[in-house]
Amino acid sequence: MSDTRQIQQLSPEEVFGFLGSRQEGLSPGEVEERVREVGRNTVEVRDRWKWPRTLARQFSNFFTILLFVSACICFVADRIQPGEGMNVLGWALAGVALLNALFSFIQEYRAERAMQALQQFLPQRVQVVRDGATREILAEELVPGDVLVIGEGDRIPADARLVECQDLVVNNAPLTGEAKPVALTAVVEDARLIESRNIAFAGCSVFKGQAVGVVFATGIRTEFGKLAHLSQVIRRNPSSLERETAHMVRVLTVIAVAMGLAFFTYGVVSGRSLWVNLVFMMGIIAANVPEGLLPTFTLSLAMGSLRMAHKNVLVKGLNAVEALGAVHVICTDKTGTLTCNQLRITSLSSPLDATLSEDPQAQQRLLELALGASSVRRSEKGLSGDPLDVAIALAYQTRQGDLSEVRETLHKGFAFDAGKRRSGGVFTWRGRQVFSVKGAWEALRPLLTHMESGDGGQPVIADEAALNQAEDHMRRLAGAGLRVIAVAWRELPEDTDLTTVSQGQLEQGLILGGFLGIEDPVRPEVPAAVRTCHEAGIEVLMITGDHPDTALAVARKSAIVSEHNDGARILTGDVLEQLTERELMIRLTDGVRIFARTTPEQKMKIVAALQAMDKLVAMTGDGVNDAPALKAADVGIAMGRSGTDVARASAQIILLDDNFASIVAGVAEGRTVFANIKKFTNYVLVSNGPEILPYLIYILLPVPLALTVIQILSIDLGTDIIPSMALGQEAPDPEEMQHGPRRRDQGLLTPALICHSYMFLGLLEALWSLGLFFLVLVQGGWHYGQDLGAADPLYRSATGIALSTILLMQIGNLIGRRFARRSGLDRGLWVNRLLLAGILVQILFSWALLYTAPLQKVLGTGPVSWRMFALAWLGIPLIFGLDYVRKRLLGERAMR
Repeated sequence: MSDTRQIQQLSPEEVFGFLGSRQEGLSPGEVEERVREVGRNTVEVRDRWKWPRTLARQFSNFFTILLFVSACICFVADRIQPGEGMNVLGWALAGVALLNALFSFIQEYRAERAMQALQQFLPQRVQVVRDGATREILAEELVPGDVLVIGEGDRIPADARLVECQDLVVNNAPLTGEAKPVALTAVVEDARLIESRNIAFAGCSVFKGQAVGVVFATGIRTEFGKLAHLSQVIRRNPSSLERETAHMVRVLTVIAVAMGLAFFTYGVVSGRSLWVNLVFMMGIIAANVPEGLLPTFTLSLAMGSLRMAHKNVLVKGLNAVEALGAVHVICTDKTGTLTCNQLRITSLSSPLDATLSEDPQAQQRLLELALGASSVRRSEKGLSGDPLDVAIALAYQTRQGDLSEVRETLHKGFAFDAGKRRSGGVFTWRGRQVFSVKGAWEALRPLLTHMESGDGGQPVIADEAALNQAEDHMRRLAGAGLRVIAVAWRELPEDTDLTTVSQGQLEQGLILGGFLGIEDPVRPEVPAAVRTCHEAGIEVLMITGDHPDTALAVARKSAIVSEHNDGARILTGDVLEQLTERELMIRLTDGVRIFARTTPEQKMKIVAALQAMDKLVAMTGDGVNDAPALKAADVGIAMGRSGTDVARASAQIILLDDNFASIVAGVAEGRTVFANIKKFTNYVLVSNGPEILPYLIYILLPVPLALTVIQILSIDLGTDIIPSMALGQEAPDPEEMQHGPRRRDQGLLTPALICHSYMFLGLLEALWSLGLFFLVLVQGGWHYGQDLGAADPLYRSATGIALSTILLMQIGNLIGRRFARRSGLDRGLWVNRLLLAGILVQILFSWALLYTAPLQKVLGTGPVSWRMFALAWLGIPLIFGLDYVRKRLLGERAMR
């Protein structure tokens, strides 16, 4: 008959046999064999093809494909008519495509390496018994059958069945979402595995105590790993920037190819030679495709990610930089994100609502009783143990300074029992042997016979009226956002045998000593950060497992809801469970901002409802069971300090300081990045106008071509790069956080931006540059219809002044693009030195192409008179001034 019992149902002796292990641990040979069989203890799925796929993806966008196709056309043209330099142009275009792809790949690789560096910063090491000796190894080297030594402060690295246990209390919140301390045992359990108290689960941490366990599941076979594996099947939607960039690339590519093919066909029909038509088609395509735009995109995102890192926001993927700035809703945890995650005793009161703040002796008395029911240890890092016990010890130290008077007289302790919701201890107190107990009011109320009076007199009888009065006082404390702990005690007879007496026997005839009010204070910077979100049009929702009264109090202190809110904005987990998605959307529309007593699994439901309302959602989380919600959200934000590895792997952004204010700083940076991307997109597209119009005129009229393909590339890949980078590094504008988040349909390539780039500024540059082009021709004796060769000095001078004029006018365009509604000079040019460098490059290049022989030879240009060059300089105030007039006339509508 086979034994169908599970691991939790076996005795400690049977566990070793079941797992093929023994008390002295595994041998090296056994460890190697089990590593080969089950693999390493990690939930990470290694993907050997990840980086090749990432590199290949960089070559799949339309810009890159178009540039490679254009390069091939150039090589074909060179074979048809050698000696015209088309092969040089082909290699230039292919080189640009290759550099674009490699640059984007390198930035993604660097971001991923930064994430890996964070994970390696705190490599987890554990203690195991192997071959009869206790050794320290890396957690990922654990195998089933290993004898694991567990101690206070440890993070449990694998699922283990406990075989020895001494007052072990763990925090299973990363797995269950419930932050209650759980006392574990080594005795046989008949419950389900996940509910068994003789199992230490991977990912959970140890509050206090010691234990020895035998590992029975590692890696993705652990309960932790199973949840992590499930989160991998959820695919995050592409970010808004990814969608908008792809859309913009498609639109510009279609325009370029359509215009190129249309005018190529027109040229063939009109009888022009194949060579002329190929050159013309390449010019149209090169003029329409902003070749330097994509690398500038990537660089801007990379610089944004570096600025975020300096503000404790680590970005794993470059597109998440902008995605955070686009969110409409931030769903945040309470503990550790809004609060400091540091329990503090803020209220000491008698049972009958009498404050002890003016009575130091009464405070000391209550804290001594509470300390007697606590378990705190000293370590190199200070006090350690259950956070509540540590908070009590710190409060006592603040008032008395020395814990030894109470702790050294402790005779017997009873660890916190999750079922009983209390802990206790027997110690010598003021010359008497007493038993003290602390825990939830509901757990202690039935055990009480008397209460402290609060005035130092004799205890009063705990009749129904007195108990109700005490409960009313407890509720007022809870309503103030405090976690309330009741403390009771009794004096023991001198002949009490502590070796045989049980906790139940001691918990009789208790006297209620008073209430401790514990607060996890709101981070001081959080209220201002939340108000900034509200000003920026971002909704902030709090999702917590705490009591609704506590959640409401913290939400008020955090400015999530107003001080006068009546609690109507709270929804509890039991109600949420019953709501359909449509009903939840109605509740959200009606103003629900707090979700209390919720489980991590319910976060998914909240995310789905918000996304159905067409909202971009940012979700915070730290546990393994938060991973699905983090991945389903538009922006998943994991905690860097308290978060699990699985949560960090599932998120796009990691808060290095677990602070909500850092999220808001990241939002501001994200908005700045998008605004800057729009600035340099606008700037780059403006030069397309004066690049396209000469080709249209050339194909329709018997006039010379004002710009060659090489000259166009000198703008797109030469002089426009540094100014674009400068706009991509513009400092945050305070106005960005004074407007609501952009709509989902508000993309980069908006009709307003296209009209402004092509039909206004682009047309201005085209008309002024072409005007000077024809002025030079006419003054040199050219007449309408006359054909000039590429080597003609007059033609070279005319095309040189056209190119020089465009470069100079781009200076005025550059300054004007700094702000949508302001001039661009009010911030000062010196604050952005790269901007000054870009202006200097434009000036020097516009002069050098006219007056230096090497550049004249490469670009096919010639000199003009200084008066003509001065006219080109007039283009700067012309374009800047007319654009500023447009801004003043349109006001708030003067948006890019």
